[in-house]
Amino acid sequence: MLPLGRAKIARAGDDVTLVALSITVGQCLAAADELAADGIAAEVIDLRTLVPLDAATVLTSARRTGHVVIVEENPGQLGWGAAIAAILAEEAFEDLDAPIVRVSGGNIPLPVAAPLEAEVSTSARRVVAGVRRQLGLPAPAG
Repeated sequence: MLPLGRAKIARAGDDVTLVALSITVGQCLAAADELAADGIAAEVIDLRTLVPLDAATVLTSARRTGHVVIVEENPGQLGWGAAIAAILAEEAFEDLDAPIVRVSGGNIPLPVAAPLEAEVSTSARRVVAGVRRQLGLPAPAG
């Protein structure tokens, strides 16, 4: 049995913290593999539960890396990522080296066409782009 309210560090890293839940954990792990090829060590946190929330694990990682990307499938407006961003802003603002980046579903109804859905859905490609934006690096080619 997994303990409620205890996040898991799915991958350790020192350059950026990726906060994920459910399907986005796999996307973040795939993105972390791609980022590692560029010398970027991403820490992936699997929240596991939102209530209770293990904010301490997120705060500890964010304070250590100084960079945070929150990845959630929900539309960006009012999703759980906004709550995590608020906690980080209130409790770790001075420890962050750049503004928090959120990678989320689009703020539109989900399109029916697969190519359009891919543009607004979370993916490893969008996570990599978010991390590169967070670290002030150019977007990946392609």
